[in-house]
Amino acid sequence: MLRLQSKTDDKQSAVFLNHRKLINEAYGEFQLKSELFQFQAKKTPQENGGKQPKKRKKNAGDGGTSSSEDLHMVNGYLELLTKPNASADTPPIARHWEDAYIVPQLYGANESGRMQKFQSQDDAPSVYLIPNRCKFFNHNVDNLTALLHQLLPAYDLIVLDPPWRNKYIRRLKRAKQELGYSMLSNDQLSLISLSRLTHPRSIVAIWCTNSTQHQVALEQQLLPSWQLRLVHKLRWYKLNTDHQLIAPPLGDLTQKQPYEMLYVACRSDAREDYGKDILNTDLLLSVPSIVHSHKPPLLSWLRDYLQLENDQKEPKCLELFARYLQPNFTSIGLEVLKLMDERLYDVGQEGNHSKLENT
Repeated sequence: MLRLQSKTDDKQSAVFLNHRKLINEAYGEFQLKSELFQFQAKKTPQENGGKQPKKRKKNAGDGGTSSSEDLHMVNGYLELLTKPNASADTPPIARHWEDAYIVPQLYGANESGRMQKFQSQDDAPSVYLIPNRCKFFNHNVDNLTALLHQLLPAYDLIVLDPPWRNKYIRRLKRAKQELGYSMLSNDQLSLISLSRLTHPRSIVAIWCTNSTQHQVALEQQLLPSWQLRLVHKLRWYKLNTDHQLIAPPLGDLTQKQPYEMLYVACRSDAREDYGKDILNTDLLLSVPSIVHSHKPPLLSWLRDYLQLENDQKEPKCLELFARYLQPNFTSIGLEVLKLMDERLYDVGQEGNHSKLENT
């Protein structure tokens, strides 16, 4: 994590999350392939043979565009970010994350002190990496109540990346069923028993799309139903490998925007000023993975704002709708091992095979 400040005495900053580096530091000898983070500058219509980018149909629920002040602020932070060394063109990587994910409902944990492996038991078995100090449930979050007795007591940090309803996923599912995940309505999301997993010092981070409809539902319906209070909302800007925006943030709503929203909340009964220092972060920056919905880790940024018990060394963390595993996290989702596929990593030493219990 790198904090960018235009002035040393300025409290406001942007945070650059080096997605690949953060994961690699957590996994040790297993390193995410660099090809997963190759985002080249977007071609202009002239460079693209005169072809204009295909426009999306504008919906009433689409979010607004950035103001010139927003763009000026983003560019100001980008000027503080060190330019990466020129990298050679890399060949396309096999899209293993698009393979069918066939893992039964199960529970797993690793406290061995090193990375372990789990091999699925199907006709085309896959090997999944299991980091040290993590727990996971390959389980439907929509039925979280069935797991509560194994999850309690509460968590210091909870991260959610809900499967918001959107046309992109519906198109994927029509083209290839295994590419799309099960989307949930706002009413279904509001029924998740999140309030039973928080305490007055919990911080909850929720990824959201640029849809105004989803953002309004999150603020007016979901947060109250989860007994949460909004602390901060900010944009996660996506950069190419040259540390420039993947696309201009200005323009009409028929163009895909180069950012997504992140909402940070606390318990409704937390003290009035709890988490106020998070407001000092104007925005997040990172080079995203080419895998759809592969979000960067947030703990390195939010750790400083968590208030732990006096004798507590590490935070207790939970991720819902997870697609990969992290140390110190309990991860839950129908594709919780999806991006732990060994084929997405450069592997140094061989790990051990773990034995996992069926739930």
